[in-house]
Amino acid sequence: MKRLVIFTALLFASCASTNELGYKTKTKPWNLSVLSSKEVKMAYDLINYGLEHEALYTLLDTLKPISSLGFSMSYPIAKAGEMKDGDREIADLGADSVLMALAELDSWNRILKELSTDELEFMLIPFKKTWQGKRNLQILVCRRDLLAKLMTDKAEFFGQWGFTANSDPSTILTALEFEDRNDRYRAYGYLFGYPDHAVNFFVKASIQSEESGQFVERDFFHIPVSAGTKGYFTYAIPKGYIPTRSDSSIYERAQFTLQKYLKSKSQAILPNGETDAFQLVSSYWK
Repeated sequence: MKRLVIFTALLFASCASTNELGYKTKTKPWNLSVLSSKEVKMAYDLINYGLEHEALYTLLDTLKPISSLGFSMSYPIAKAGEMKDGDREIADLGADSVLMALAELDSWNRILKELSTDELEFMLIPFKKTWQGKRNLQILVCRRDLLAKLMTDKAEFFGQWGFTANSDPSTILTALEFEDRNDRYRAYGYLFGYPDHAVNFFVKASIQSEESGQFVERDFFHIPVSAGTKGYFTYAIPKGYIPTRSDSSIYERAQFTLQKYLKSKSQAILPNGETDAFQLVSSYWK
């Protein structure tokens, strides 16, 4: 059974090239030996980005069942021009850009498979909408225990798709990404850890905008992350809304986790001067 453990410089003869990255800790490695040195660096950058942004509250806290890891990617593999529904040949396998895109996506899929554990699921999910022949994809991380609890607590909503506590995270995310607008908004609100009042407001405002053609004005409640105090873990609230105890509770919990992370971060420096992101996540899950 795979468990989340601390990453090292992969001191294995078969992966000597990884030593050049300088990622060293005192304990056993996260088993990334099947990855190339380039893929290991991609994995490190991914986790480090997540810790510096809102995924901190999924990786090292219970505030967010699912978080984006900020790596939204765009590839020239989608329908373009006169292509129609049902066409067979969409991705031009004779184009270098398409081959490079598929190779990079294959690397990401390998990386996310190796990072996933009994506790965390890392996923690469395509966005429904495309733009001028390009498909956007996002990398997400899910806390399995929180997702299972959410499927039970919000069964009156998620049950319409047959989702239960034992449903696969990738199945849930893919199905909901391709749902209609307002069901998608409500689902994402719950999944990304926003409070009920914020989810209800956002969906109601969306419906009102559809009916009236007018944008519903709003304010925003910002929860800080290491990268900044605004625009990351943020949710919409009605114009003039005064935050309540539930908002303050989320904020205070986040502040506690953020300060603990910043302190741990200063004590987990690698020989190359970077933060040992893998050690920080591993220590939490021991």
